Amino acid sequence: MWTAAIVIYDPRLPALEAALASCEHSGDFVQGIVVDNGNSDQAKALVARFPKFRYELNPNGNAGFGNGQNLAFSLLPEAEFHAAINPDIRFEPDAIQHLIRTLQKDRETVLVAPALFHPNGERQLLCKRYPTIRALIARRFLSRSLADWFNLNVDADYFEMRDEDYEKFLEPEFMSGALMFFRRDAFVRLRGFDERFFLYFEDCDITLRARDIGRALYVPQARVTHDWARGSHRSWKLTWVTIVSLVKLFNKHGWRWRDPRIVEKLF
Repeated sequence: MWTAAIVIYDPRLPALEAALASCEHSGDFVQGIVVDNGNSDQAKALVARFPKFRYELNPNGNAGFGNGQNLAFSLLPEAEFHAAINPDIRFEPDAIQHLIRTLQKDRETVLVAPALFHPNGERQLLCKRYPTIRALIARRFLSRSLADWFNLNVDADYFEMRDEDYEKFLEPEFMSGALMFFRRDAFVRLRGFDERFFLYFEDCDITLRARDIGRALYVPQARVTHDWARGSHRSWKLTWVTIVSLVKLFNKHGWRWRDPRIVEKLF
């Protein structure tokens, strides 16, 4: 049995509808809550069409992703598992079953995440290691050719775990918040998302904390379509939000210019 929380702000309605339908069509789904950090009458009307979902306007306003997720969790009934879901994903029922079976197989595993794909079937490399300044400069601010000239692509590729086989189970240090599937008791122990992160890197933070109490696993058999907008790459405002969140992450978990494991491999 599982529950789901979706946080929205001015959502694309067709994508949200697909996410809601994916949950309701999955076995053992108990209830979901959509927390609106904006105030969309259209989204409210859409959610009303799905009997297992409830719409909640966030009383704190646009207080961030983590705040909305934690609010939703506090309003949901108890179930063995809980999913934090973005409003831009869709999946077949067997994807959730793969995640559930992985958690049932090993009590030490407290968090699992699926393989993510673009709508055209291209894989998204969203299993990551701990962020470094060099890797993020390469990914956010430089073209691939320019990053190669500065010898930064090796850092970006290592960050994205390109040296690993995405067809196998992995234990990333940073899993995507597009769909994070928790044991409910683990989410309680973690006290949910750290609400000091308004947006971005809250998924890295909670992955790291989950690894402190158990295992966090990427499950390759669970395939999910993610209509990834990459808003921070197209907006200077969101780029600034990303930088602020990164500073919070580094202040909490440690600053890193370059992953020392790369240095060991290269030298």
